[in-house]
Amino acid sequence: MIECRHLGKRYPGGHEALLDINLSVARGELAFLTGHSGAGKSTLLKLIALLERPTRGSLRVNGHEVARLPAAAVPDYRRHIGIIFQDHRLLADRNVFENVALPLRITGMAEPQVAKRVRAALDKVGLLGREHSRPAALSAGQQQRVGIARAIVNRPAILLADEPTGNLDPDLSREIMRLFLDFNRVGVTAIIATHDHALIDEFGRRRLHLEGGRLVEDDLP
Repeated sequence: MIECRHLGKRYPGGHEALLDINLSVARGELAFLTGHSGAGKSTLLKLIALLERPTRGSLRVNGHEVARLPAAAVPDYRRHIGIIFQDHRLLADRNVFENVALPLRITGMAEPQVAKRVRAALDKVGLLGREHSRPAALSAGQQQRVGIARAIVNRPAILLADEPTGNLDPDLSREIMRLFLDFNRVGVTAIIATHDHALIDEFGRRRLHLEGGRLVEDDLP
């Protein structure tokens, strides 16, 4: 599903964000990505999501060599990947329904199907009754759930989360993490970047630890 071979990312100015990453994540696997701030976690997720391109090595995702994928093929590639950010990135001037529907509208999906998909996604994250609420009216945990619903509304094969519980208390963090486990149980491949080692220990899944852009630990319980 995801295979890195000698993967590297160098930014303008010479900063080496990733160095010689060798890693395979199987279809249907869930892995936690750990490391200090600046270790390369977000960069790795951005490369997988094709928000950025690698400068060295090979990155194959779902059968595609990312570095060689033409620009015209990128939108279709991204439809199979759901991305969740720590800061939610919700549109404040649109309600919950419209925020979740946005990825479907971009693809040109018919409106009846959009409504069906959005309500199903909101139901999965426990927000079916809040379709008409604006993000500002929701708690931090609810806003994160809206972000998750938006990420899964396209029914992606891969789910990437960058510090999804960073602003939440321990109980809410556990609830959010259980949602990822639920998606993983139905076959979604997930990589979750997090500093929360207590949660990682509790859920007992594979841990990929980055330091200075290098993969220094690959621990499979």
